[in-house]
Amino acid sequence: MLKVLSLLAVVALGGLWGLDRLERRMVYPFDPTRVDPGDIGLAMREERFESGGQSLVLWLAEPRPGRPVVLYFHGNAGNLAARAGRFRLLLEQGFGLVAMGYRGSSGSSGTPSEAALSLDAARLLARLGDYAGAAPVVVYGESLGCAVAIAAIARAGVEPAGVVLEAPFTSAPAVALAADPRLAALAGRMKNRWDSLARAGALQAPLLVLHGSEDELIPIDMGRQVYAAAPSQRKHLLEVKGGHHTDLWRSDVLPVLWRFIAAAAVP
Repeated sequence: MLKVLSLLAVVALGGLWGLDRLERRMVYPFDPTRVDPGDIGLAMREERFESGGQSLVLWLAEPRPGRPVVLYFHGNAGNLAARAGRFRLLLEQGFGLVAMGYRGSSGSSGTPSEAALSLDAARLLARLGDYAGAAPVVVYGESLGCAVAIAAIARAGVEPAGVVLEAPFTSAPAVALAADPRLAALAGRMKNRWDSLARAGALQAPLLVLHGSEDELIPIDMGRQVYAAAPSQRKHLLEVKGGHHTDLWRSDVLPVLWRFIAAAAVP
């Protein structure tokens, strides 16, 4: 989530000058490129979502009858088009899909920050019926998207039919410290804190946590902590043996994921 070598270079060059700008670049290295989903072979359409004076890109697809809708919050690298393979697999299962381009990503306007992304995600979750109809909703978070998802649920006060967290972290400063203890001075001054552990009490819905045992970016113990803090009475932690940060959609994991999402449509 953080480009540790770049942060260490700033420390070595004299401390905290320009930290706010650097932090934004490290936490939100988004690709602003707008891509039409149809141009990359996805049976989805693009719409616009207005939030906080900004125009945000949404990619949308309706579910097949009896299937839920996945509200997908992606990680901090790239854009929506970078998740085309995942979106294609979700659509092949008949799931509906709503994916938001964060501010500064995928053709969306604005500048990303924790406050802005939390606001946008909570507003979208609260108004998801406008886009998903009456279908049950499963909120999916990927890495940074886990923090966005948890913040949205906590802020909107909406309980989805299910929640999937892939490689969640306890907080952004904790990720920095886990990468290198020499980042303590920087971590303590971070404005984008994304304290998912403190917000995990909002996770009342059925919950699936996926985390690779060899995740080199977000230690698996962070996933365990978020899982333990969630009060959901129907939760499962899948520790993917040998899994890293970006390779968890494997043949031994996807059946578990599909069953969990599909179960959201069962009364």
